[in-house]
Formats: sequence, structure tokens, C-alpha cells
Amino acid sequence: MSVETIFALILFIGNIVLLGILSYKVLKFGELEEDHLNPTDFAKNMNSLFPIELAIMAGLSVSCFLTMVTGWAVLKLVLLLLNLCYLGYHGHLYTEGKWKVDAANVWSPSFKKKAQMTIMIGLVYCGLCFFLYLYNLVRALTMAKRVRG
Repeated sequence: MSVETIFALILFIGNIVLLGILSYKVLKFGELEEDHLNPTDFAKNMNSLFPIELAIMAGLSVSCFLTMVTGWAVLKLVLLLLNLCYLGYHGHLYTEGKWKVDAANVWSPSFKKKAQMTIMIGLVYCGLCFFLYLYNLVRALTMAKRVRG
């Protein structure tokens, strides 16, 4: 396998992990709204997931940059810019301390609206990137096969 194929696989798997984390957040939010989960446990779950999500996003951005080093393409540039924008937003939330969920504010309508919007934007982003990473992976695999064959 070529280096480009390995990075494409890493990007694809990392995006699937991010989709899993965001889906988990949606499930936890649903449990909270149906009173199956108390606000303290919800806040603890959300606060423990954000640094993991940020670390995965940073790893994906580094992988995108290293993919750009192996060979330039417009798709790789688009993926890098998308990752940097999303990472920048999460980095801003992290440095400002706005990523922490306070159990006392969980029931406020503004928190619910903001949290749902953030999760849905993340799901749309990861859904879009899923197809872009899949295309990138298929392209890398076919290029590797073409070089060998």
C-alpha cells in the first residue's frame, strides 16, 4: 500500500469515529430529554467527549496536511480547508472554555438550541466529509492499483 492510501484510510476511519461520537451525543441528548439521564451525568458525558473529539479533529487535520505533502490535488486542499475550519471552531470553543457543559444550564432553552445546532452542524460536516473521504480513499486505491499494474 502506498503512503497516500494509508493516509486516505486513516482519514476515512477517523471520520467514522467522529460520526460515532456525534451519534453518541445525539443519543445522550435524547436520553436527557426523555428523563432517562440526569443533567449531571449528561454534563459529565459531554465534557469527557469534547477533548477526544478535538484530538481526533487535530489528528485528521495533520493527516490531511501530510496527504497534501504526498501529492497535491484540489480534493485534498478542500479536505484540509474543511478540517481546519472545523478544528478552528472547536479550538476557539476550547480556548474560551465554552465547550464545558454546566449541569445547571442543561434545561435552559438557549443551551438546548445551541447544543442541538452544534451537534447537527457536526453531523452535516462529518456526513459531507464521509463522502469526500470515501471518494479520496477509492481514488487512492485505484491510483495505487494503476501504478502497480
